Amino acid sequence: MNWGKSIVVAFVLFAGLIITMVVISMKHDVNLVDPNYYEEELAYQDQIDRIQNYQDLALKPEIVKTTDQIILIFPSELADLMNSGEIHFFRPSDHAVDQRMKIKLDNENKQAFSISGFGRGLWKTKLRWTAGDKEYFSEQRIVL
Repeated sequence: MNWGKSIVVAFVLFAGLIITMVVISMKHDVNLVDPNYYEEELAYQDQIDRIQNYQDLALKPEIVKTTDQIILIFPSELADLMNSGEIHFFRPSDHAVDQRMKIKLDNENKQAFSISGFGRGLWKTKLRWTAGDKEYFSEQRIVL
């Protein structure tokens, strides 16, 4: 084979490689942090205020991981004032398995969530609630 044919074969192989890489990258699913990411960024000052309200609290809610449960514990002073709330179990690697649940505390100001519905790996708990006229937000990492 002469040099001309070798160059053409090399070019065709290179073009095939590039086309294959483009096809593979187009099939790859790209997960944003949140489907409404851009809208949430525009209203981020409200989120900063929620985080500051949480940091100003003397007594804060706790999220405790046991062998088979994740337990949300509210201090009684906060639980008495709470109007509504939500906990978001966020999986950074796959938003399709995220779970959002309303906060429904028992008479001991606790709520338990079974770990059996969660996959192993890194999760973030995003806790958001209102008490009176203030909103609060906290985020904590959990590795299952």
